[in-house]
Amino acid sequence: MPSRSVRAAAALAAISLPLTACSVGGQDAAPPPPSATATHPVFGQKTDRQVFLAVRETQKAGTARFTQKLTFTGTGGSIVRTMTGSLDFAGDRGRTEVAWVLPAKTPGKVRTAVLGSTPALEDGETSGTYLVDRQRIRYRAASSPYWIDYAPEDTSKGSARFTNNDPLEFLRGSESPVGGTLLEALTAGKATSHREAPAGGRAYRAELSDSALPLLFPPDLHSHIVLPGPSASLRPPVPLTVEVDAQGRITRAAITVKDAFREDGDLAGFTTLTMDLSLGGHGSDMPSPATSGRVLKATDAVRDIGEVRKGGCIDFATGQRSSRQVVKVPCSGPHDARVLGQHQVAPGKDDAATQARSWAICGPGVWAWWAPPKDGTGSDVRTTCYEVTRQTRAQ
Repeated sequence: MPSRSVRAAAALAAISLPLTACSVGGQDAAPPPPSATATHPVFGQKTDRQVFLAVRETQKAGTARFTQKLTFTGTGGSIVRTMTGSLDFAGDRGRTEVAWVLPAKTPGKVRTAVLGSTPALEDGETSGTYLVDRQRIRYRAASSPYWIDYAPEDTSKGSARFTNNDPLEFLRGSESPVGGTLLEALTAGKATSHREAPAGGRAYRAELSDSALPLLFPPDLHSHIVLPGPSASLRPPVPLTVEVDAQGRITRAAITVKDAFREDGDLAGFTTLTMDLSLGGHGSDMPSPATSGRVLKATDAVRDIGEVRKGGCIDFATGQRSSRQVVKVPCSGPHDARVLGQHQVAPGKDDAATQARSWAICGPGVWAWWAPPKDGTGSDVRTTCYEVTRQTRAQ
């Protein structure tokens, strides 16, 4: 039987427990630790800044893999451009494979608008690979056995080799090593609400000012897409959805733009534009993008077609979208065309008349390409006559 003193000690302990518990919340107690959300680099900030901060956390990851689909939808079907590749934010370099898919009966002017205008019979290439860093851009067409190595002096705006505002330089992004992805515009996005997503992530509804849209498209497409202008302030922001993982890194972003195409442009038959970007593999090891096989220096191999002498052989795929430039290649190997001669032709009253004169001087069965003088003086145009030796290129 326990003694009286033991029972008294137990009773005293029981009485003291509530008193001790009450003292925890007193003035001498330590403040509770902040919640994980409050200290999160993205989730702990104001909602409207979280998309911007998610871009920064994505960049801090160092690397990521990406896929982006751009879709033009209209009554005649859809045109889709897919970009896939890798981004090395820390090394400021990236790789992207670009592929266009067009309906079989796409009109010629639409093909030219999306693929670009080159001396090729079938407009630009539908697929190719670009390696991009701050020093060089390397390009290889899907149909080509070699890479073209462009140095900064070959691609910078204002360069003597820069033709028709060609967008090779556009491939260098400011928010991402590879330009043209939604990452370029997301820092201008403002989240309006969010919901919790699986594995601790978040999904946002956001708005994107249409003043950011020009960052997403190469310059030669701007004339076909409704971009900010005098009435831009009257148009509502572009709806934007963004998903991030538990670390606040972007895993998906998408926009849908209705009535996106100019009525006076060559894409007027389309109505809706969507862009959908997916990111994964954040922070994973990625080998440095590298070429394999033959590499041609652009400064040696890429020429204005009007500079290729009679008998010279050329390929059309330069990686440029709107250009009169070609790749000079040996006639002993595969090639797209052989130059038959150069002629000075008096311009007609309009482009169609000038083309007719060029056809006439080159003769039947021979392709003719002409371009205004680079200085824009309005003097005679230089017409190149050439025969196509490879009718169909593997796509």
